Amino acid sequence: MSNAFASLARRLATGLLAAQFVLIAAPYAHAQQEDAPAQPAVELTPAEAAFEKRIREAYAAMGVEGKFEEAYKQLRATLIELARTDLFAFTVRKYTEAGQLFHQNGLGEESEAVFSEGEQIRAMNEDVKERPDFYLAYANFKVAARDFNRIVPLFTTATNLYAQYYGTESREVMNANDLMAVALGDIGQFGTSANLMLANYELALKSFGPDEALVWRLANNLADTLRNIGAPGQALEYDRMVLEKRTAYYGRDHFNVLVSANNTAQDYLDLGDYAAALSHFELNRQIAIALRERDPGLEPQADAWILYTRLAAGEQPFDDKTIATMEALVLDADYPAMLSYKAARLLADHFKQAGDAARGMKQLENALSIASAEMSPTHPYAFETRRVIANAKGATDAAFAAKEYANLDTEMIRWIAMQVMFAGNRDFAEATRALADDMLYDYALFAEKDVASVPAFADAARRWPSLEDGRRDTLRKLMRLVDPKDEDMKARLRELLHMSLMNQEIFSAGTDDALGHTNLDAMKGKEDQINTLIAERYKFGQADLDVPLPLASKLLDDNEALVSYFITRKWRADRQSAEPFDDVRLYAIVWRKDAEPKLRYLGDPREIVAHKPTVQVAALPKAETAARGAVPIGQMDAVFGGLYGTLIAPLDADLLGADTLFVIPDGQLFAVPFSLLADDKGRSLEERFSIRLLTRPEALYNIRSEQKLAAGGRAILAGGLDYANGAEKGADPLPGTLKEVDTIAALLRAKSLASDLLTGDSATEPVLREAMERATVAHLATHGSYGSPKNGGASNVDTLWQSDVILSKSGDKRSMTRDDKDGRLYAYELMTWDLSKLDLLVLSACDTGRGDETFVGGLRGLPTAINIAGARRSLLTLWPVADEGTANFMTRFYEHLAAGMTYAEALRQTRRDAIGGTVAGAGSPQVWAAFVMFEN
Repeated sequence: MSNAFASLARRLATGLLAAQFVLIAAPYAHAQQEDAPAQPAVELTPAEAAFEKRIREAYAAMGVEGKFEEAYKQLRATLIELARTDLFAFTVRKYTEAGQLFHQNGLGEESEAVFSEGEQIRAMNEDVKERPDFYLAYANFKVAARDFNRIVPLFTTATNLYAQYYGTESREVMNANDLMAVALGDIGQFGTSANLMLANYELALKSFGPDEALVWRLANNLADTLRNIGAPGQALEYDRMVLEKRTAYYGRDHFNVLVSANNTAQDYLDLGDYAAALSHFELNRQIAIALRERDPGLEPQADAWILYTRLAAGEQPFDDKTIATMEALVLDADYPAMLSYKAARLLADHFKQAGDAARGMKQLENALSIASAEMSPTHPYAFETRRVIANAKGATDAAFAAKEYANLDTEMIRWIAMQVMFAGNRDFAEATRALADDMLYDYALFAEKDVASVPAFADAARRWPSLEDGRRDTLRKLMRLVDPKDEDMKARLRELLHMSLMNQEIFSAGTDDALGHTNLDAMKGKEDQINTLIAERYKFGQADLDVPLPLASKLLDDNEALVSYFITRKWRADRQSAEPFDDVRLYAIVWRKDAEPKLRYLGDPREIVAHKPTVQVAALPKAETAARGAVPIGQMDAVFGGLYGTLIAPLDADLLGADTLFVIPDGQLFAVPFSLLADDKGRSLEERFSIRLLTRPEALYNIRSEQKLAAGGRAILAGGLDYANGAEKGADPLPGTLKEVDTIAALLRAKSLASDLLTGDSATEPVLREAMERATVAHLATHGSYGSPKNGGASNVDTLWQSDVILSKSGDKRSMTRDDKDGRLYAYELMTWDLSKLDLLVLSACDTGRGDETFVGGLRGLPTAINIAGARRSLLTLWPVADEGTANFMTRFYEHLAAGMTYAEALRQTRRDAIGGTVAGAGSPQVWAAFVMFEN
C-alpha cells in the first residue's frame, strides 16, 4: 500500500497539507479504527476562535508553494502565544493536532518540535481531559520515529491519564493499551505485546460482549501478533471470528472485512492450507474491486497475494514472466512488507531448487533487508532468514556459517529470554522459545559436519534449556571471584540468582504475575546493592567479568565423564497440531578432562522413550495402602529394556577410563532410571559407573562441595503424618514412615547432626518451611503426587501446581493455590522458599522426581522447584514405591552416609545392597531403581 505524500515537494505541489488532518491509509494487517465514537463539535470561546482562525491561516499558507517555512514560523509563534494563556484545554488540543498533522504528512522534525514543546507548556500541568490525547499522539509519533526509549513512558502516561478521567475499563484505556501493544510488537517486544493484547481483549470481551467492534479490533491485533511469532493456528481462531462478525455488521464490501479476509488467508497460507488461503484471497480481491474507486491500490495487492499462493501451492509455473513479476514485487514499496518478504523467500527457494545459488542468495538478502528494516532486526522473520542464509553458505563457507550460528545463538537467546520474562503466558512463552528450535536443529546438523563448531554448539546446548542469556552467568562468575569467606556477598548473590530463576518460571508459566513483578522491582534494588558493595570491597574490572566460566573439560578429573543430552526439533507450520514436528533429533555431548567435546547423534527420541516410561507411568492406577502414591510399575524390562543400546552404547568409546558418569538429561530422558540400564550382557550401568544426575549443566560448578554429611549440621525429618482434617479422612496412613524417620534421626544424631522430628499433625507448611530454611538435611516421608495437563492432570492448571507432597491435616481437597494451611506443599510454593542451606533434600514419596517436558527449562515439577529454591541435591522417586521397601532403602542410605560415604557413593551402595538382597522389601528394581539423586 502506497504511503501518502512520498516527498515534501509533492505535498507542497498538490496543496494537500491543509487545515485538516490527512487520513493515512491503515496498515494492511489492521482495520480502520472502527469503534471510535464520533467526536462532538466543540463550541469555541471568542478568544479560542481568534486563535483558531490564525492557526488555520497558517496551515493554509503551508500548502502554497514557497510559503511553507514562513507559514510554519507563523504557526509556531501562534502556538507559543496560545501556551501563555489560560486556555488550557484548547491549547493542549491545538498542540496535539499540530503534532499529529506534521507526523501524518511525514514531517518528522516539525512534529518532534511541536510535541517536545507541547510537553513543556503550562497547560500540560493542568487538570484537563485533553492531556492523554496529547501523550497518545506523541507516543504514536515516537513509534514511527523508532525512538524506543520514549514509547512505553509516553503510552503509559496516556493510559494512566485516560484511566483517571474515564475509568480503568474505559474504551479510551483499552484503545491506548492496544496501540501500545501494537507498537511493542512492531519493535520486536512480542512477549509484552501479546500479554497486553490478551489481557486487553479479555477485558473488552467481558465488558462489552462479543458483538462490539472494539472487541473485534483487539482480537484482530492479537491474531496479527500470534501470526508474527509463528502461531498461525492460534491466530486463525481469532481471525475467523472477526471476519464473521465484521461481515455480518458491515456487509461484504467494507475495508475492515477486506482486512480480516486477508489476515485469515495469511493464516491458512502459513498453515499450508493453500485451498483455504486462495478462497479467502479471492474474497479479498472481490472486496478490493468493490472498493476500487476509494483505493485503487488494493486490487493489485490482492492479485499479488493470489499469484504468490498459487506459486507456493505449485499450481502456477515459475516461468520468466512470473519470476519477473515476483522480483518486481519484492522491491516495490507499494506492496505490504509481509508480501514482499514472502515473495523474496519463495523466489530464493525456487532458485535454490533450480541450481542458481547466486540469484537465490540475492533474494535471501532482499528478504533479510525487508524483515530487518520494515519489521525489526529482532523480528522472527529476520532471525529465520539469517538462519537460512547460514545454511545456504554453510557448504561453501563454513567460517561464515559458524560465526553466524554463534551470533544467532547469542542474539536469539537474549531476545527470547526477554520475551519469556514479560510474556506472562506459558503457551506464548513456549511459542517464542520454539522459534529458536529451527536454528538449534540446523546448528546441530552443521556441528555434526564441522567439528570446530562443536564447542560453541555445546555452549549453546548448555544455555538454552534454562534460557541463560548471560545475566545469571555473571552472578556465577562473581560467586567464583569474591572471597570465599565473604558470606554476606555470597548470600546476596545466591538470593539474586534464586529470584532470577524463580521469575523466569513465574512469567513463562503465567501463574502469578503480581509476585513476578514484585520480584522484578526487588531484583533491581538488590542488583544496585551488589554493584555498590562489589565496588567497595573488590577491584573487579570488566576484564574479570569477561573471562568465561570454566568449561566442563576443566572441571572433570581423568576418571570422570559428562554426558549432556540435548534434543533438537524441526517444527511444522502448525505448532498446535497433534504432531507438530517434522523431525526430532537426540544428541549426546560428551566431555572429558582437557579435551574438546564430542557430539554424537543418537536418533529420534520419540522412538526411544515416547512410549516407554512417560506413557507407562502416566497410566498408573490410583493409590493403595502399601504404596506412597500408587501401585508399582510392572514389567520393568518391557518399559526400559533396550535404552542402554540407544543412550549409552554409542558413547562407549568416549567413556573409556571413566568410573564416574555425570548425566544431564533433557526432556523425557528425565524419566529414565539410568542406574537400571543394562548392556546386552546384562551388566548394568550402575556396575560400570557411579552415576550422578545433574538438573542443569551449571551444577557441575558445585560438584566438589559439601559431598558428605557435615558434623554440626541440622536435620529436619517428617514422617508418620496424620492426614485427617476434621471429617475429611485424607490420604491413607503410611505406618512405615514413622519408623523410617525415627531410625534416620538416631543415625544422624550419632553423626553429631541435631535432628528434629515432625510427626502426626505437626508437619504443617509454616512449621516445615521455617525448619527447612535453617536445615542442612531435610527428609520428608509421605505421599507424593504428580499431574500435568499433558499427562492426565487437570487442564489449564500449571504443572508446578500439580506436583506436590502431602503434609499434616491435608484432608481430601487440593487447593492448587498459595495456601500454607491446606496441608499440601506444591512445587510452585516450594520454589519460593530459600533452601540454599540444604545439602540434601529427600522426598521419600511417590512421583517426586517426575516433571512435565517443556521447551522452557527442560523439565517442570518438583525437581525444577528444588533447583530454583537452591538445595544442592535432592533424592526423589521416578514412580510409585512401596512403603516398607522405601523405609528400609532410606534407612540403609543414611547408614552409609553416617559411615562417611559421599551422597553419590551412599546411593550407589544402597542400590547394590538392595540388588544383593540385604535390604528387605527393596530387592526389586521397582523399588531400588525408582530413586534418583539430582544435583543442582
